Amino acid sequence: QKSASDYNNFDREFLSEKPKLSYSDKNLIESMDQSAFDGFSFINPKFEQILNK
Repeated sequence: QKSASDYNNFDREFLSEKPKLSYSDKNLIESMDQSAFDGFSFINPKFEQILNK
């Protein structure tokens, strides 16, 4: 039985890369149909802690 943290199907090269935030183009995002996200919200708890400091 596999666990939620099982990563056997991921390429080792991919797993060895350093994580980085991807650049997002605000105009591109605003031009896209956002209806797929209706009713969805997410706030990263760690980011929220930073904002509240």
